[in-house]
Amino acid sequence: MGTSAADIEVVDDGNDETKTATGTLTIEAPEGAEFEMEEVKTGKGLRSLGQVPILMWAQLPRAIEYYGDEGVRDVLDGTSLRVSFQNIARRFASAGKTMDEIAQAQINFRPGKRVAGVSTPVSRAGNAARKAAEKLGDKADDVTAFLEKISRGEISEEQLKALGFGG
Repeated sequence: MGTSAADIEVVDDGNDETKTATGTLTIEAPEGAEFEMEEVKTGKGLRSLGQVPILMWAQLPRAIEYYGDEGVRDVLDGTSLRVSFQNIARRFASAGKTMDEIAQAQINFRPGKRVAGVSTPVSRAGNAARKAAEKLGDKADDVTAFLEKISRGEISEEQLKALGFGG
């Protein structure tokens, strides 16, 4: 079985704002794959989340068997597995999850179909921010400052409701 259980333990780096993955990897990769330890970063590559397991497929027939023809077609038409696994590792490491939790989430991941034009709260917010910035022209930085205050928690839900936003 092409599996490597890494004997690496990642501990808190002392930065209270940055969490890292914890524990030792004991999860076995599916047959035909292995976990390789790789550093993942966040904050536009400025903050390391440490070494985390990334699922790597060594045997294409096993990957096709594991994901199925449709799953492989979805990967070919969408985001690569590596990028998806790095995203999983980044989110889980940031939340202080264990190496095994990161590995298991990657094993459980199934590629989805790329769907263009699906509206989500995040995409609607991005579109609205872009339109507001265009409308304000030279004052567009005010929109940015407002949204940054919300993201930092400097403007509460109650304050937004007082301005007529939210239910």
